[in-house]
Amino acid sequence: MRFDDLPPFLRMDQAQELTQLGRSQLYELARRWRETGGREGIPNVRFGRCLRVPTAALLRIAQPEEGSDG
Repeated sequence: MRFDDLPPFLRMDQAQELTQLGRSQLYELARRWRETGGREGIPNVRFGRCLRVPTAALLRIAQPEEGSDG
């Protein structure tokens, strides 16, 4: 999967592939994000019964912070 080809919202299996996190871990991080008002976890949006991860938010998380060694 190329970054240029990513849709605006990722299904959980797509986010799992990109992050290399386990299914349970990804859902736990999504739950934590909702429960903490976005202070912890992985950003996500619920569309009815479907849970999606905003691609832009995931890419922002993956970018190293300016001034960091990573």
